[in-house]
Amino acid sequence: MGSTTVSRGLRNVRKDKSIAAVIFRVDSPGGSVVASDTIWREVQLTKKEKPVIVSMSDMAGSGGYQISMAAHKIVAQPQTLT
Repeated sequence: MGSTTVSRGLRNVRKDKSIAAVIFRVDSPGGSVVASDTIWREVQLTKKEKPVIVSMSDMAGSGGYQISMAAHKIVAQPQTLT
């Protein structure tokens, strides 16, 4: 999934009153600075309306880490590379 797809999904979640919270799974080695910043902003906007929990998978490096830092809470396994 790219930043356009993820950002659209987060905007849809914000509008959907039947969704009480977001669990966002991050598994990314990083990538584009612009893409990471775009998703980070959408997480920040979503966080203002609903709880956002990030679940880090195998990797949350660089942009994946940046995105995760916008959440209310981060859950990671001991073997997650950050």
